[in-house]
Amino acid sequence: MADWRPYFVWLERRLFMPGRWAIMPDIPGAPSQLNDSILSDWPFGQKGSPVWHMDGPMERLLRLCDRHDRVCLGWTGPNVGSPDYHARMDEVGRAFGNRWPVVHMLRGTAVAFDYPFASADSTSLAQNGWRYDAALDFGDPWAGRRAYADRLETKRRATRATTRPVPSPVYPLALQPSLFDG
Repeated sequence: MADWRPYFVWLERRLFMPGRWAIMPDIPGAPSQLNDSILSDWPFGQKGSPVWHMDGPMERLLRLCDRHDRVCLGWTGPNVGSPDYHARMDEVGRAFGNRWPVVHMLRGTAVAFDYPFASADSTSLAQNGWRYDAALDFGDPWAGRRAYADRLETKRRATRATTRPVPSPVYPLALQPSLFDG
């Protein structure tokens, strides 16, 4: 079993500011029961969001949504946005019905406007955002990353408007600067 204490120590001084939250540890590919047992070690209450891996049981997703303020969805297939992804999201949508809980889509900027996600992230932004830090400072160290996130978001929104109907309501992509604190 992994020792999550170093992650918790790292998070502790960053997490307790308004609007911040973190992804709760889990083990991709592990059985739901194991990942559920890891959640009980989380020391920060509702400041954490569990991950539901989309190949897991739908009942677990619904249970996580009942117990947590926000749940992260993690696609386990090769491409977020693939036909298999959309088929599984159709199942998720039927399970949620007309009332979606607060859901964050991991690696989800490509599909951020296809479903009523509260937020989504981008591995591209996480891995490449530093390249834009100095380009647009204007006295704000996050200006470059926000500009990059806005470009990703605008590109995705324009693409989706012409290729796939967008359900209502749609929530904007949220960039969590706390993910980049060093």
